[in-house]
Amino acid sequence: MTFERKIVVGLDDIKAVAFECKECTVRTTVPIEKLSPEPPRSCPSCKTTWWGLPSPGQHYVTTSGPAILAFVEGLLRSRNLLLEQKDSVRILFIFDEPA
Repeated sequence: MTFERKIVVGLDDIKAVAFECKECTVRTTVPIEKLSPEPPRSCPSCKTTWWGLPSPGQHYVTTSGPAILAFVEGLLRSRNLLLEQKDSVRILFIFDEPA
């Protein structure tokens, strides 16, 4: 018998966002109400650059449409970078354990 457990959360359930450096594994956690459109660009510990100017073939996610489109596009691009191991930071969403 196989058991599977899933936790479904909405964007309003996110309490904080943690940025974990892939070089030194230090985490920088930012409460959601203090998160800005310009999150940390580098690791506060080892100074590894997490993001800066786009490299050739990459571009920033921009849209003149609804924010949900930019969110989904950013999520897909970030996931692809993760799968291709081309990222230097891990993004984690923190939320309360369901009751």
